Amino acid sequence: MEIREVIYYIIFIISGLVAGSFLEVAIHRVPRKLSIIKPASFCPSCKRKIAFYDNIPLVSFIILKGRCRYCKNKIPVTSLLVEIITALLFLANYIFFGLTIWTVTGIIFCSVLIVISFIDIDFRIIPNVIVLPFTVIGLALNIFFKLSTSWWMPLAFCVGAFLFMLIIHLIYPRGMGMGDVKLSLMVGAFLVNKVIMGLFLGFLIGSIYGLVLILIKKRKFKQTIPFGPFISIGSIIALFYGVYGDNILKWYISFLK
Repeated sequence: MEIREVIYYIIFIISGLVAGSFLEVAIHRVPRKLSIIKPASFCPSCKRKIAFYDNIPLVSFIILKGRCRYCKNKIPVTSLLVEIITALLFLANYIFFGLTIWTVTGIIFCSVLIVISFIDIDFRIIPNVIVLPFTVIGLALNIFFKLSTSWWMPLAFCVGAFLFMLIIHLIYPRGMGMGDVKLSLMVGAFLVNKVIMGLFLGFLIGSIYGLVLILIKKRKFKQTIPFGPFISIGSIIALFYGVYGDNILKWYISFLK
């Protein structure tokens, strides 16, 4: 591996860690309807302002041994997890797409999905204030930079994914919330034709996870689980492996037969 390539890897990893720290702020504040800009970062337990030297992504968590410097309460491990996942996805976008507009689009898309997933896990909501603006951004990126073969394709798949999920919601509202429906709108805006594979994988992974929970008696059959994270996982896989989507789909269909 060339030195230049190593430098790019380091840049994207560090950028991902820094971005992940900001995403964690958004995850904590958006569902509580707090500003993501002011006030500065603070401990959720004692409310003390976090000094800049205690707010270095990954490093500060290790130095402080996962505890607040002042009240000694544990720092949520999700903070570390969000930073690591974001760094890995930043790097993955560079590895798959290089220094292109696809990388920028992929990084924005993955970052938003991380925020949505963790909020859905903690609060069982998918905020409109995130989904709707980024639907517009996804459409704008695809149309303005001509990332699709035709300008109308992002709109078509965006609306198509929304209508598909809306029908499922109307048939089985307990299993599919309107937040998931609106999330599919955003996913379609970014993934365009890959949204089919993204939603398919989301349903598949979510079904397997739910079945495992039932088998180990951690969940009853009629209990619901947040579906946003599974749509996000399926969408991220589709983003990187969309080229092989047809093969995965053919394998699954042949398996059913």
